[in-house]
Amino acid sequence: MKYYNVEGNKKSIKKVFAIYYICMAVFCVLRVLASVITLPISDALYNTLFSLIIQIGILCLLPFGLYMLLLKVKPREALQHCNAFRINWVVILISVVLGILCFFINIAVSSLFNGMLAFTGYEFPSGGGESDYSVGNFFLQIFLVAVIPAIAEEFLHRGLLLQGIKHIGFKKAIIISSLMFALLHFNIQQVFYAFVLGLIMGFVSVVAKNIWPAVIIHFVNNAISVYIDFASAKGWVFGNVLDLLESFLMKNNIFVIFVVISLVMVVIVSLLCLFIWLLYRQALVRRVHKAIDKAYEQMGSAFASPIKVSDSHEVIVDLIESSTLIDLEAKVLDNPINAVMPKEKSRYKASYMDMVFLWGGVVLGALVTIFTYVWGLL
Repeated sequence: MKYYNVEGNKKSIKKVFAIYYICMAVFCVLRVLASVITLPISDALYNTLFSLIIQIGILCLLPFGLYMLLLKVKPREALQHCNAFRINWVVILISVVLGILCFFINIAVSSLFNGMLAFTGYEFPSGGGESDYSVGNFFLQIFLVAVIPAIAEEFLHRGLLLQGIKHIGFKKAIIISSLMFALLHFNIQQVFYAFVLGLIMGFVSVVAKNIWPAVIIHFVNNAISVYIDFASAKGWVFGNVLDLLESFLMKNNIFVIFVVISLVMVVIVSLLCLFIWLLYRQALVRRVHKAIDKAYEQMGSAFASPIKVSDSHEVIVDLIESSTLIDLEAKVLDNPINAVMPKEKSRYKASYMDMVFLWGGVVLGALVTIFTYVWGLL
C-alpha cells in the first residue's frame, strides 16, 4: 500500500477529530448539568428542550459551524463533503427495508448484551417510560427520537467524521465513526448495539457514496421503537409484538430458543446483505452512467483536436473510479467486501498527533460509559 503525506489531509483529519472532541465534551458537560440543575417547568417540556439543544445545537449546528470555520468551506460545500446528494425512490425503498432489518438486528444484539450485563449483576434503571400516549405526543416523539437524531447523528458520524477521515482508509474510518457513535451515547446499555448499527450504517453510506440511506435506516429503526412503545399501550397494530416474543422465550427451552433465533438471524443477515448489494448496484449504475456521460462531454468539447481511443478510455476509467469505489484495474479480490468497497490506491498514514483528539474522545466516552456500568452495579 502506497502512503502519501499530504499536509492538507493531515490538517483536515486533526481538525475533524478536534471538532468531534469539542462536541463530545460539550455534550458530556450538558448531560452532567442537566442531572443537577432543575427548572420550574414540567419534566416533559424539560426533556424536550434538552433533546432539541443536544441534537440540533450540539450535534448539528456546532460541528457544522466549526467545520465551516476551521476548514474554510461554505455550507453547500460542507454538505457535499458529507455526500449529501439526491437519491431516487428506489434507493429510498431499499433503505426503508434495511432500516426494518436493522431494527431486528438491534433487538437481537441489545437482548444478548443486556443479558450479559444482567449476568454480571447490573441492575437496569426502572424508568417509568412514556406516560402521555396521545396521538399528538406520538408525532412529537417521532420528531424528537427519530427525525432529529437520524439527521443530526448521521451527518455528524457518517458525514463529517467518516468522510473527514476517509484518507486513512474507509474501513478504518467506518470502525472509528462507529466506535465514537457508540461511546457518544454515554450509556453501557446502548454502546454495543450502537456500535453494530454504526458499522452497518457506515458501510451503507460508503458503498452508496451517499449519506441519506444511512439517515433513513437510522430514522426507521428509531421510529419503529417509538411506534411499538405507543402501539403496545394503545392497542395499535403490532403492539403485541414484544409480548409475543416474551411469551415465546418463557414457554420454550433454551435449545429451541437458540435454534429459532439463529435461523431467524441467518435470514435477516442474508436479507441485509442482499439489500445492501441492491443499494450498491442502484447507486453504482447511476454514478457510472453520469461518469460516462461526463467523459463523453469532455471528449466532445475537445473535438477540435484529434483524440486517441486510448485517451478516451483513460478519461472514462478515471471518471468512473473517482465517482465510485471501483478499481477497474483490480484482478483479484482479497474478500467479498472488496467487491463493493475495494482497497484504496493510496492512503494517508495518520500519526499519533493526528489522532490525539480521537484518543481523548475515546477516553472520555469510555470513562462515562464505564461509570454508568459501575453505577448499575451499586
